[in-house]
Amino acid sequence: MGITDSLKGAMSQATKKATEYAGSHKSQIGAGLDKVGDMADKATKGKYKSKIDMGRSKAKDAVNKMGGPQETIQGEATEKPADAASDQKPEDQ
Repeated sequence: MGITDSLKGAMSQATKKATEYAGSHKSQIGAGLDKVGDMADKATKGKYKSKIDMGRSKAKDAVNKMGGPQETIQGEATEKPADAASDQKPEDQ
């Protein structure tokens, strides 16, 4: 196992833990996003309100998708490939 494989494994674990954390703290993250959005809106004196609101909404949607019943990290296979079943030996007829 090379260093690349070790790094991939560490990143996978970190991503999974971050996803679980975000999934279990959705309300706190949502409140933080609201606070940051309000601060940004105030700092820009409302000039970019629609863009800030859109970004806040997209960030909340992303957080809401995290940590649900499906704990699959994007890019991982969720099912065995169809040809994996053909690797089994057929019974003698």
